[in-house]
Amino acid sequence: MKSNWFLYNRSKDIKNMTQKFGIDALTSVILCNRNIYEDDAVKKILSNNIDDINDAKLLPDVDKAVSILKEYIDSNKKIMIVGDYDVDGVCATYILYDTIKKLGANISYAIPDRLSDGYGINKSIIEKAINDKIDLIITCDNGIAAGEQITYAKENNIEVIVTDHHDISELPRDAVAIVDPKRKDVDNPYPFEGICGAVVAWKFMARYYELYKNDKSFVIDNYLEFAMIATIGDIMSLIDENHIIAKLGLKKIVNTKNAGLKKLLEVTGIDLQNKEVTTYHIGFIIGPLINAAGRMDKATLALRLFITDDVKEINEIAEALKVFNEERKKMTEDGAKEAIKLVETDYKEDKVLVLFVEGLGEQVAGIVAGRIKEKYNKPTIILTSTLNSDEAKASCRSIEAYDIFEALSKHKDVFLRFGGHRLAAGFSILKKDIVKLRNNLNDECKLDEKDFTPKVYIDAEFPFYNFDLRLMSELEKIEPFGQGFSRPVFATKEVKCNIKNVYGANNNIIQLELNKDHHVLKAVAFTDLGPIKERIEKSDILDIIYNPKINEYRGVKSIDFNIVEYR
Repeated sequence: MKSNWFLYNRSKDIKNMTQKFGIDALTSVILCNRNIYEDDAVKKILSNNIDDINDAKLLPDVDKAVSILKEYIDSNKKIMIVGDYDVDGVCATYILYDTIKKLGANISYAIPDRLSDGYGINKSIIEKAINDKIDLIITCDNGIAAGEQITYAKENNIEVIVTDHHDISELPRDAVAIVDPKRKDVDNPYPFEGICGAVVAWKFMARYYELYKNDKSFVIDNYLEFAMIATIGDIMSLIDENHIIAKLGLKKIVNTKNAGLKKLLEVTGIDLQNKEVTTYHIGFIIGPLINAAGRMDKATLALRLFITDDVKEINEIAEALKVFNEERKKMTEDGAKEAIKLVETDYKEDKVLVLFVEGLGEQVAGIVAGRIKEKYNKPTIILTSTLNSDEAKASCRSIEAYDIFEALSKHKDVFLRFGGHRLAAGFSILKKDIVKLRNNLNDECKLDEKDFTPKVYIDAEFPFYNFDLRLMSELEKIEPFGQGFSRPVFATKEVKCNIKNVYGANNNIIQLELNKDHHVLKAVAFTDLGPIKERIEKSDILDIIYNPKINEYRGVKSIDFNIVEYR
């Protein structure tokens, strides 16, 4: 798909920034392009010190919550952790369960079943808690929207502490403490809203150990890699303290003491001998593997992998997660193919793609919606069947130009359940109302062709041959890159390009020779062979957008150039 190219124009006082922080001017430009120029924001990107994360004591209700927890631990009352089935929920549950268990507490956990229970704490989990004579429930990565369920727990003499990170519409009034960085109902001094549920849980327990064990480092040091996995896996923006957590967590995971996590790295083929795990490994290998368990209704298996010390069980679970992930990938591929067929056959002219995919498991509908949105750069709604034959369930993903939550809110009367935000949403609907919804959304949509054309933002027009190992080490200072803190991309005009080799099962790894101003270097483009071959045959002079990466082989470092776009 053709895209529009834009050169960032957000420069502040680059010279002052460069001198103040001792960084290269190009590094300063990249940070400014990401709206990072205030002292505290820059310091956090450059920091290698875990003490630079925001203080846990600033979280609303955190001291109240740890005081209540201590009371229940000291009196040996029964405590239940209620988590969620995704990577954030599993990591949050593990952090709470393991740290509280080490305190000698009488503790158990529950994770809802994705299909039968849905998201978060629900009545059936509370019924189980009542039967098990639980005294205190602690939620993680959920609970902020569970007012009715928490009231039901209170009516049955169960107190509930909520730890969550989701947006708040109405607080659960019967929770005894609510630890959420997004609270607006109280004087909330916490400076950064963008942490995930596992980081909230991690800081909650760090505060407990600090106050009652006089140990500020135990939780931070021993569970940092799980806070990192959740941060990257739950697609949090890698700015502010998230950048420090990601940077130091990626270093920590290489030497993790958790036997289950170590095995998971092993079975996925991540080479720990190189001593480098990246955001790619977490976001595209480890995170999806943990998520796959939840999508296949086995989230407790992923949690069990981190909890158990039994080597045989660890090996079995790690291999099972691998199998679940392969099943999930096949379901996703089949679903995406069917959705593309629907678009090409019936809905290619639609501005908002509303697709009912027969036979698609609802657990992968969100992934398929994301795939279709990326392919066509259009708002996408994927609907699937539910256990109720009259109903369909939808996962929605949108583009920057279209607030899908606002658009859907106009039609709340046809939804059985509905929630979300501007780029992602979900709802349930009667199947008979799908056509009407599709027609209404498309009739109301004001987007035009320019909105459907992807945009690529370039950090600087910069000759590729100017990159050397010194400059690459500068860029390493601001790693890792990821969601909300994108990898830098640069442009060079009028480069002579020749295809040198073609790799990959689908002939989609193209090795190029770049020639500019008598400098000749190799680069790689991950793209279909046909279009680039045809382009070069017409004219071998191209403008390129690229990103550089360090490659190390047998101790020798070199620079690889990845072609992002060409024209």
